[in-house]
Amino acid sequence: MEGYTQANLFELSSGAIHVTYSTTNILGGPMFSYRDNQLSRSFRGEDIRIEDTALGQVVTVTLETIRDERTVSFSLIVPIVTVMRQSSGTRIKVPGITVTAPTMIAGPPPGPQLLYSVVNLRGTAQFVVS
Repeated sequence: MEGYTQANLFELSSGAIHVTYSTTNILGGPMFSYRDNQLSRSFRGEDIRIEDTALGQVVTVTLETIRDERTVSFSLIVPIVTVMRQSSGTRIKVPGITVTAPTMIAGPPPGPQLLYSVVNLRGTAQFVVS
């Protein structure tokens, strides 16, 4: 379909969480930014893990690592979104998942080894020339 392409910029939020993910930038690699009430982080290139799954692309970044306490990561499930090249974007709703992995010097504590918090993010998917 002429005039249509895949979105490469996703701007999403829910409450205090704000996420921007770009599949490419002027330097050629992906960019991801995450902000909430306690944290503001930006990621580029290899700091962003991207997996193709049946759900869509799962894009993951590590938000914090506190030795002998926890590692916290955030994953965004990104579907393929077809948009018009010159549009201001298409509205989307996607899940974001914060995963906390408790860590201890003596080994994993009893109980679940991963704790999940899911949020529905809303925003736009659009195509920008980079």
